[in-house]
Amino acid sequence: MTSTAAEPITTANRFDWSISHTGDTLVVTFGVERAGIELPAPLRIGVELFFQDNGLSGPSIAIDGPVGRHIRLVTGVSKADRAIEYLQHCGAVLHVGRAVWPLPPVSGPGLAWSANGGHGHRIPPLVAVAAAVRAVRLYTPDGLEKLTSD
Repeated sequence: MTSTAAEPITTANRFDWSISHTGDTLVVTFGVERAGIELPAPLRIGVELFFQDNGLSGPSIAIDGPVGRHIRLVTGVSKADRAIEYLQHCGAVLHVGRAVWPLPPVSGPGLAWSANGGHGHRIPPLVAVAAAVRAVRLYTPDGLEKLTSD
């Protein structure tokens, strides 16, 4: 379930990250041991399915626009050097500390972004994201494009 305009900051504070935005910029500050992980679209789709199947959904931010972005909040960053290296090798971007993203123009009263608390309301460890990426890559031997054609 996606949060309304008033809910994202409440949800975010509960998970030790803060979200603020002006008309055209979204700013996220990650707490200690927290980070945002952004995966390439085909991997992200597979990881989301893996997380749903295994009850690991957690908080995330979606940014609309032609490219669209999805940033998942993770924990356990200081103990995940090899997982970070693997994820970066797979095209992931790790956001720590403070991240600033431009927002696309919006037509109408809605926002260009949304925050989601996830089903389990738990923050998955970064190593779980790496394991999910590995599973997605192993079980789609003819390419990740197959995930986006369904």
